[in-house]
Amino acid sequence: MHIDETFLVFISLIIFVITLICLRVPTILFSFLDCRADGIRDDLLMARNSLEEAKITLIKHKERYSQIEQEVLEIISSAENKVKIIDEESQIKIKNIFDLRLADLERRIHRMELEAKHSFYAKLTDCSMDLSKRIIAEKMSDSLNSQIFQKGISDIKSHFG
Repeated sequence: MHIDETFLVFISLIIFVITLICLRVPTILFSFLDCRADGIRDDLLMARNSLEEAKITLIKHKERYSQIEQEVLEIISSAENKVKIIDEESQIKIKNIFDLRLADLERRIHRMELEAKHSFYAKLTDCSMDLSKRIIAEKMSDSLNSQIFQKGISDIKSHFG
């Protein structure tokens, strides 16, 4: 019988496989692969847990962000309302101050007008008196002057006496 090279290679392969089985290489290999698969499973489980924790944290942060955003909007709205109120109050105060100043100025103007009228009438009276005195002095004679003086004295005597 002629032994062919392929036959020898085949026999060598079978011997090699039997040797591997006897030395428990497939068991060691499978146990190594099982350990590796368990490690990968654990890593996947940890990754899933981390993903769920990240989702929960993201949801919490989104809720907190929306709460903060709502608070910011409320603060802005409150500030705008306060600005409107302060603006209205300042407009009212400015109007009141303006009205008070206007009333004070009107009173001063009225008082100055009255003072001007009084001084005008006082000057007019003084001028009229001076003019009247001059006219009376020019028209009165000494005899008329003495008669008026005598009549005044007699009136005083009759009054007191």
